[in-house]
Amino acid sequence: MPPSVHASPAPKLSAYIAPLAVRAAALWILVVSFIKMDRGSPGALPLIIRENPLGEDLTFSLTLSIELAFSLVALFSTRIGWWLMMALLGVFLTVLAHLIYIGATSCGCFGGAIKFSPYQMLAVDGPLFAILLLARQGAWTAKAPKHWAALLAVFALGAATPWLYIDNEPAATPTQVETPSPAPQPQQPVQPADPSTAVAAPDPSAATGAPGPWKLPSSKPRWVKLRPSEWVGKSIHETDLGVWMDTRSVSDTGSWILYLETCTHCRDFLNWVTASFATDPKIYVLVKLSTEQDAAEGIIQQTPPHETGALPPDIQWVVGPELPPWELVLENGVVIEAIHHDVNESGLDTRKSWRLEGGVPVESQSQVQY
Repeated sequence: MPPSVHASPAPKLSAYIAPLAVRAAALWILVVSFIKMDRGSPGALPLIIRENPLGEDLTFSLTLSIELAFSLVALFSTRIGWWLMMALLGVFLTVLAHLIYIGATSCGCFGGAIKFSPYQMLAVDGPLFAILLLARQGAWTAKAPKHWAALLAVFALGAATPWLYIDNEPAATPTQVETPSPAPQPQQPVQPADPSTAVAAPDPSAATGAPGPWKLPSSKPRWVKLRPSEWVGKSIHETDLGVWMDTRSVSDTGSWILYLETCTHCRDFLNWVTASFATDPKIYVLVKLSTEQDAAEGIIQQTPPHETGALPPDIQWVVGPELPPWELVLENGVVIEAIHHDVNESGLDTRKSWRLEGGVPVESQSQVQY
């Protein structure tokens, strides 16, 4: 019997491609998100995402919630998943274009756990976006989901996972060795004292109140937030930096520079500082805010004569409100000025500084051409 002339036409190619494309994009984003959730930190997020009123920690968790929830839903529904994946990839491509424009060396897509340049990430996200766009007709004509309750449950699971999984409890913060309390002694009967031979008893607080040597906290969080602009007017030993670094082992007067080894602005600033050292010598303390992986991929070319401040390389440093380099001007251990340097390719340094004037930190901006 000949086939009926009213038989349905063969499905278009996009109908076959759409489910595969949606699920491929969802699986890729899931892998990236899980690595970021397990090993990343807010400090690796692009500044264009970090700068918002929600704060870095909340932004980090919220970003992961959206990525995981959208990706899990996309695995179960081609029709809805296409829109969700197009939205996520559209945002990713916009951020990558911005990072390429400003010359960033890392996209922060894995939260700093794995270094990917914006160009490398673009080589993955770009083709996924293009394939989804070509398969849009097949996604639009896909069957609508029937089990909405299950889909909402999957969405809720993805959204809740980062809040349940991420644990960045702060470590114990004392920077001194605690003096153990003496063991209690049995009470002896009180004997009448001879007033002529009485000696004043020592003050117990004098023994226990003396500061001990600096000691690194035994437990460490995944990341630590540093806010140099809030240290103005304080002793450097009493800041968050003093918790994780032996600040008394280096000069307490001079310029302390906080930098990243993979930061182009840090590289350009340190190049200028090195070049100007002969005519403007200073005491420099360089504090490296880098992990062991950063050290392997560092781009710092030269540094001035300096002392080195040692920080644990297994902690991720979230510096704000602006990214490094930061310069701290110290006098006798007190931070009298905090300067954020933003050096572009032409050598123009747009500075934002917080200086102690009349006992009050005053913010100002200036530009210096190197």
